[in-house]
Amino acid sequence: MARRLVSAAFLSALLLALPAAVAAGGGGTGLAGGGTTLWQLPGRFVDEHERAHTLANFAGQPAVVAMEYSECRFVCTVNWRKLVEIQAEAERRGQKLSFFVISIDPEHDTPALWREYREMRGMKRDNWHFLTGKRADTDLVAKTLGIRWWLYDGRVMHDFRILRLDARGQVLRAMDAFDISAASFLAD
Repeated sequence: MARRLVSAAFLSALLLALPAAVAAGGGGTGLAGGGTTLWQLPGRFVDEHERAHTLANFAGQPAVVAMEYSECRFVCTVNWRKLVEIQAEAERRGQKLSFFVISIDPEHDTPALWREYREMRGMKRDNWHFLTGKRADTDLVAKTLGIRWWLYDGRVMHDFRILRLDARGQVLRAMDAFDISAASFLAD
């Protein structure tokens, strides 16, 4: 019991400190992979409707991208709230964006779990896509987007980071702190 309390306290402190640590690290807007755009990355992904895609299939669309996993209960919940805020602000501004949630836990996330995730959150929009790839492809996406993940006590942990991409897949803006508003994230 004491070990669980210590683990929970440590985990809570780590997650609370993470946004400040990321922000202090610069949290720039460029892709970590250099000149490569997201849409140029190799690999195949399956969406929540069991359709196969390459990331190049989505080129030509301004987008918002985040990495989550269907059973996450902390960072992904905040990610989700921020994504919904961004969608509402984009709609208010008349900006058309596609939203991509890419699984950071491809060993467990299936199209059926992503459909359930969507349904539980009432997401019926067709401009949202939930993608799962192989581990190597997922790791390349995470590295390219500057999203770190790790295992802690058998659970997947990951950075809070949402990215806004232009139609070529280049990062325009990164949201890597909880207090960044959807309006500032979408500002030109």
